[in-house]
Order: sequence, then structure tokens, then C-alpha cells
Amino acid sequence: MEALVPFSVTRNGEYALYSSPDGVLKLWDTATGTLRQEYTPSAHLSATCTCLAWCPTGYRSEKPRKKKKRKSKGDTVDTPEEQSEDIVAIGTTAGNILLYNTRLGDIQTQLDGGHNDRVNGLSWQSDDNSLYSCSSDHHIVHWDVSNNSVKHKWKADKGSVHSVCVCSTNHLLSAGRTIKLWNTQTHEMLKRFTGHSTEVFRLLPVPFTMNFNGDSIDNLYFLSAAVNDRILNAWHTKSSDKTAVATFSLPDEPVMFDISREARPDQSLLLTVVTKAGQILVFEHTLNGKLKQPVRPKVTIQVATPGVNEEVPRPIPILAVHICDDKSSNILLVHGNFLKPTFEKLPYKNTDSDICLIRQDKSRVSLKVEESTVTKIKTPDVSKDMTVLVPELMAPSVPSVAPGKRHKRKTSTSEMTIEARLNAIGMGASKTEKAAKTPPKTDGLARLLTQGLQSKDSKIISSVLNQNDLMIENTVRRLPVQSIIPLVQHLTGLMQGRAAGSHKLVKWIKNILVVHTSYLMTFPEVVEIFSSLYQLMDARTAAFSRLSKLQGKLDLILSQITTQEQHQEETLTGQKPLLMYQEESSDDDDMVLDVNSQSDSDDNLDLFDLDEQETAGEDVVKNGEDDMETDG
Repeated sequence: MEALVPFSVTRNGEYALYSSPDGVLKLWDTATGTLRQEYTPSAHLSATCTCLAWCPTGYRSEKPRKKKKRKSKGDTVDTPEEQSEDIVAIGTTAGNILLYNTRLGDIQTQLDGGHNDRVNGLSWQSDDNSLYSCSSDHHIVHWDVSNNSVKHKWKADKGSVHSVCVCSTNHLLSAGRTIKLWNTQTHEMLKRFTGHSTEVFRLLPVPFTMNFNGDSIDNLYFLSAAVNDRILNAWHTKSSDKTAVATFSLPDEPVMFDISREARPDQSLLLTVVTKAGQILVFEHTLNGKLKQPVRPKVTIQVATPGVNEEVPRPIPILAVHICDDKSSNILLVHGNFLKPTFEKLPYKNTDSDICLIRQDKSRVSLKVEESTVTKIKTPDVSKDMTVLVPELMAPSVPSVAPGKRHKRKTSTSEMTIEARLNAIGMGASKTEKAAKTPPKTDGLARLLTQGLQSKDSKIISSVLNQNDLMIENTVRRLPVQSIIPLVQHLTGLMQGRAAGSHKLVKWIKNILVVHTSYLMTFPEVVEIFSSLYQLMDARTAAFSRLSKLQGKLDLILSQITTQEQHQEETLTGQKPLLMYQEESSDDDDMVLDVNSQSDSDDNLDLFDLDEQETAGEDVVKNGEDDMETDG
């Protein structure tokens, strides 16, 4: 279950008490908005506060009363023991309960031995010094506050009990996931209500239907709210155990709600609910039976800034609401933040359905004043004739001779040619001029970066930003706090311009957050400065998962292609040759030929036979001609 904020207002709306996460109690005067008390518990009482409950009638210690002292005839003065003391019961995570006295400004009593786990709810018995508490240890404890002892303890549920409230002299309501009605005399469960599916974090009986003069609860109505449930249920003790008599519809989850203590002239109930979005919903309903349709809010109240000087109006969250115990039904609004809340009483009128209160955010105004007087950085006027100091290690060294034109050192100047001497003289002059124009040098990248940020010289800043990881960390540690915000703004601008070289800039931002987090937390506009950077990084990393999947698929395809090529090479290596030739031996000539090769050799043999026949015919003709000449 999500932890609720320990904040409570007195019944008349005069004081408000808040317990911060570090255990400090703060008492505010709602009329003036001033902090009246701030109490830090000692080490043995420093358990985290979980819930608060004001004593409704004032707790009186069981001490012998002193007689009234007479100042003069007819005048009497009460002694301190006869004056009622404002007591607040405080439940803690350790399971103990503290009674804080707002008049003394100190812890008056500690109730131990009742619970061994977190205390989730507290409720006072208005007619005597009794207190009921419920805990995550599944038990409800009835305390005798005057004797600091346990009257009775019983197991109320199989799980944690998150809320408890007294509804009559002898009856009690408790809730975990289900709501139970108990008889406090016999500790017997009378009825069960199962209208919520999550943990019920608050139960509140309707005061003008409660009966403290008898044991009857036939006409009792009460309200319930559960975690992550966008409805409020109204129950009647004689109604069905699974369906509420009325349901109040909410656009968002409820955080806190309050009701009018007395019936209005038309016998209707006034209900105010604070939602998680920081708005107040006001309902008006007459409890006279079961409704089929949910009740819609009558009025919606929200607070926003004026939005002057081209500033976009933004909502101011409402933290708590309380209906004051008076005839005018004034609604006490608590908005801003719990470090410095703003209290405002608003007369309730149902003529307008939507009410937007334009108010200044006092927390931001106070921080801006402090910033303008202490931490605001003024950019100096930069002259064109100004010389910027650079560290000696960062200044580029000018070579005496170009790398491609370096000459060997001569042993004597008489061996140099006239052209070489002229070049040497010219180079010496240029070197002298450059040395004269070279600015003086200083050490320290932090000082150089500070000067570059003040003069807005991008070249100097870029030369410092291109450093290795060790240089980045050391430079950030030596950087003055006045240069942190300008450096973050400059890095944000560079990251918006280019994405390729952002990995080096991310290292700078990382070291800034690690080293200077404490200073950034005190800066009022740190959220606005880092919001654009966060959106930029979020947009660039949105496609990271898809790119990773694409890279995996490409690696798989390339590996398959490589495997296929290797398989083809192995296949070609294992094939038999088309022709294999062996050297001639002295015994016989062997040649292994393919079928195609064999056919080619046969054709060659045929051609060879034809040539021999033609040659033989020519010889015969010549012999015949010779014979004829001989005969002649």
C-alpha cells in the first residue's frame, strides 16, 4: 500500500500538523501561515511517522486538581492542571504511539507494548481518555491513555488493518480490504462490508448521524476510500453488506477527503475530496436511501499561477482540504508544498461549477529572490581587444620548420647557401612576430573553461571539452559552482546540434551530476534546465531497442552468408579433376583422357591419315612422269 502523507488539521481549522520524512514535526498557524513549532524527536523516538490524530476534546492527566486561586473578589483563575491540553497521537513504523503536546512543544507520553509492526490508523474516543489503533500486525489495540496501558487487544483481520474509526460509544469500524463493524464491549464482529477490492486507507463516519447517547447505530452512515479506486462509497449500517447506498464518482484517485460535521439547512452532506492530480471535488448529497446512479461533483476547485511576462500558467497542487466547523462552511485549502504550504480559507458557493484560483507560488518566489541577490551570474562585457589566457599545455606549439622541409643541422653557417640563409632570416622574423603575438599562458583547465564560459568563446570551450576521462573528472571537481549552470546549458546546446560526438558530452554531464549534485538540488530552476536534456536523451534512446534487434538480425544474416561461402569452398575442393596427366615412362605410354578429350584425339588421327594419303598420291604421279620421260 502506498504511504499516505501524515498531515492533519484541528477540528476548528486553527492549526495544522505535518511530519516530514525525516521525522520532524511542524505545527502551522493556518490563519497567518506561520510556523509555530518545529520539533525534532530524540534518537530513541526517531521512528518515521505514519499517521496523526488530534484529540477532539482535550486530554486531561489523572493528577490531583488544584483549587482555583482568587485574584480579587469575584475573579478566579484556573491552574494549569485544569486547562485542557492539545494532544496529538502519532503512530510510527516501529509500532509505538507517541502523544505530542502542542502547548509544551514536546513528547508527553509514549505508548508501548501494543503493536510490533507499523501503526496504520488512530481514532480517539471522545467521551473518555481512550484511543484505538490498528497495525500491520493484524491487531486492534484499545489504549487507556491516562494510565498508559492496554485495555484490550484482539486480532481483527488475517491481513494488515489499514484504518479504524470510532462510530459510537460501543461500536468501532475497521478496514483492511473489507470493512468490519465491531462491538467494543464484547469485541464481536457484527457486520462485514465488501465494497472495495483494494486496501481501504480511510473510514469517516458522518457526525450528525452518530449516536453517543446510546448503543443504537441503526441510522449510522459512514464513508470509505480505497487505494487506486476512483470512487468513494457511502454505507449504512442496515444496508446490504456488498453494495453501498451511494457512490461518489471521481476522475482520479483520492488522496484525502473531509465532510461537514453538522447537517446543512437542507439536511445535505458536504463532501470535499483531494485527488492525486491536485484538484478538489465538492459533492452535495442528502443521505436518505440507496442511489442507482453515482453522484457527480458539484464544484471543481483548482489553483494555478497567473502566467505573467509571457510565462505559461502552471497548476499549483492542492495538498489537503478541511471543512471548518462553523456555520459558514468555509473550506480550508492547503496548496503549494509541505516545506512551505499556503493556507487559504474559501467561502463555499455552489454557483460556479469550475473555480480556478490565480495565486503566486510562494515557494518559487522566495527562491527567485534569493537567487537574484546571491547566486545570479552576470555575464561580463567582452572587448574585442581582450586577450584570453590559455594554459601552457593546451597552447599549440609552432614548429620551427615544416615537417617536409626540415634540413639537417649544419656545422657551420659558411657552408649554407644564400637561399638557405635568406629562408632562415625570414623564418626567424616570422617566429619573432609569432612569439610577440602569442598570449601569455597559464595553467588549469578549470580556469580556462570558466573564462571561456564567461566570454562565450566556443573555441576555448571546445578545446577543453575534448579531454580524456581523467581530465574531465579533475576539471569538473575544480570548476567553481558559479560555472556549473552555464556549462550545463552549453552542453545541452551542443547535444541538440550534433549526435555523433555526444558521447564525450555525456561524460561531462555525468561527472557534473556526480560531483555537484548537492549544488544542483539547491538551484531553483534545475528541473527546467534538465528537462530539455532529458527529453533529448529520451528521444534518442527511444529507437535503441529496435536498433539492437536490427543489429542482431544483420549479424545472423552475415554469419549465415559466411557459413555458406565456407561450405561452397569445401565442396569445390572435394571435386575430381576433369583431366589428369601422368609423365611418360620407358615401358609404355599411359594417358587417362576424358570422353570429350578422346573424341578430339580421334579427329586428329583421322586428319593425320588423310594427309598421308595425299602425300602418297603425289609420289605416285611423280614416279609416272619420270618413267614417261625415260621412255621418251
